[in-house]
Amino acid sequence: MLAKLDTTAEGVLERLGDMKNYPEEALVPYEEFEEGGNTYYFTPGGFLYRKDPWTEETCGFFCGYLTDEVWHYRADRRW
Repeated sequence: MLAKLDTTAEGVLERLGDMKNYPEEALVPYEEFEEGGNTYYFTPGGFLYRKDPWTEETCGFFCGYLTDEVWHYRADRRW
């Protein structure tokens, strides 16, 4: 059985990976945000997870990641 692609997560990663057109967006590890009716969060290092209602408090479904360059840029902009 094939897993269903999370196109919303793909869009989030694409947008945040585009530092030229979206330079001001900042990220904080474990800060939850809503997108497309789903709740997401990043862990340190830029790993994106989707938090579904039936997942545990510390668990989620891995959706992808940002490059180190993008993660450091976005995380550093917050402070």
